[in-house]
Amino acid sequence: MTSPTPAYVTLPTFVGYSASKGPSRSSFVRRQRRLYEDPARAAFNYYRRAANAVRAGRAARQDEVAMRALVSNADERTRPHYAAIAEGWLRYLGRRDPKLVEVGRAKFSLGELEIGISPQLGLRKANGRRYATWLYFKEEPLARDAAQLALWLLDEGMPDLLPGGEALVVDVRRAKEFTLSARDRERLRPWAASEASAFVTLWRAA
Repeated sequence: MTSPTPAYVTLPTFVGYSASKGPSRSSFVRRQRRLYEDPARAAFNYYRRAANAVRAGRAARQDEVAMRALVSNADERTRPHYAAIAEGWLRYLGRRDPKLVEVGRAKFSLGELEIGISPQLGLRKANGRRYATWLYFKEEPLARDAAQLALWLLDEGMPDLLPGGEALVVDVRRAKEFTLSARDRERLRPWAASEASAFVTLWRAA
């Protein structure tokens, strides 16, 4: 008898699953399992280019130049998305001047689900606090519950991501940041576990 295929997703995928509702969850998980079993199906992730531009701009402290290049080098389909991302990121920075710090990757097991956690940035703010930072680039606004789930996962992976650091999520298009309180951390644990259990059930049924 063969053992069941292990369930593995990335943080953005698990957050996207949690934000979905009703029967659409089942088709969401089916798509993810197909991608897991045949990675060649995966579409080009054009948000990776945006993340690279954000990182390069911060590293050189040339954010406007990097964002302008991101938009001008885009094709007709992606340009409106990149323009919204560029405008939102520059608005988010405003007078902020966070420095880049090294950030790692982590894997976190939530019941029978393994989640890969790869924040795009490590940032050190003017007050010296350091943040493992996940950037959300999508067109639809990031809901508070989804942001808190991402923050909770970043926090759980922090020993490998940025020891002694904190979790930060930025909804880039809306220039909005989210952080996690100690109260939120404990409240989220049982909910995150129940979401993972439901995901695994659907994964096995796929």
